Amino acid sequence: MTETAQTVTVFADVPPAVLFATLARPAVHAAADGSGMLRGVSVDTPETITGVGQTFGMEMTDEQGRPYSVDNHVTAFEPGTRIAWLPAGRGKPPVGVEWSWTFTPEGDGTLVAVTCDWSRVTNEAYLAKFTLPRVSEEKVRRTVDAVIATIRT
Repeated sequence: MTETAQTVTVFADVPPAVLFATLARPAVHAAADGSGMLRGVSVDTPETITGVGQTFGMEMTDEQGRPYSVDNHVTAFEPGTRIAWLPAGRGKPPVGVEWSWTFTPEGDGTLVAVTCDWSRVTNEAYLAKFTLPRVSEEKVRRTVDAVIATIRT
């Protein structure tokens, strides 16, 4: 069976609502990026994500160091519980890769599960060009750790 998702789970000694509120601010994404691909937020990006259907833009660098821009289409927004989005090239429809962060209370903290799901990708050219997931488990873990660190500073 072909894998169509990768999930990284990390325990954080931070309440789910605090983690969610932190991730709902696009500027945190760029500041906490463990992949080395995010350069910053786009000028038209809202300060805070407030619901499904919104988009937030990111300035990126690909694996060869070339800059590009994406619009992230918010697909889930459940305060304190889950936030997810589908990235798309600026002005283009999403290819089907979804990034999802889920926050589950556990003891005095939270289990943070970050999933990259590419089960909806049908574009053969995209699938031929990229090895999915494009971001390694190690880099996702670094991102989660960096998001947690932003809360503590």
